[in-house]
Amino acid sequence: MQNFGHNRSGHLDRQLDPKGRFSLPVDWRPPHGESVYFVKVKVEGIPALRIFTQAAFDRKLADIESTPDVTAAQRDRARDILFGSSSESKVNEQGKLTIPKALAEGHGLTLPGSVHIVGRGERFEIFTPNNGEAIEAIEEKTRENDAAISGMLGF
Repeated sequence: MQNFGHNRSGHLDRQLDPKGRFSLPVDWRPPHGESVYFVKVKVEGIPALRIFTQAAFDRKLADIESTPDVTAAQRDRARDILFGSSSESKVNEQGKLTIPKALAEGHGLTLPGSVHIVGRGERFEIFTPNNGEAIEAIEEKTRENDAAISGMLGF
């Protein structure tokens, strides 16, 4: 069975201060001094910031390297896109993570303002409050309408 390591779970609402900082729950924080990576993504077509721990980011790079049936040029391009789409940061001593201002504003977040955070195991995603509500509704509909997913989840 796969070991999922340090897991982040649930939906949280947090407040961004004027500098783009928000407090992470203790059990969501990476080990002291470890980097995290913001990556712009779309989840179910909804813009999000995905935050990878160092280990999850390294695994993503390893996945790129081990993808079968792609050319070396495609691997290089995938790595380039990943690094070009990411921004490295760290959680400070008070347990706060800062979303760089340009990244926050480019993602539709206001400083100060609210964010909706969804735990996804070794990573988590940040949405605007409206997009957070939308992703919750989409996931609920998926659970209700996809028998295979409903069966795997058991609820």
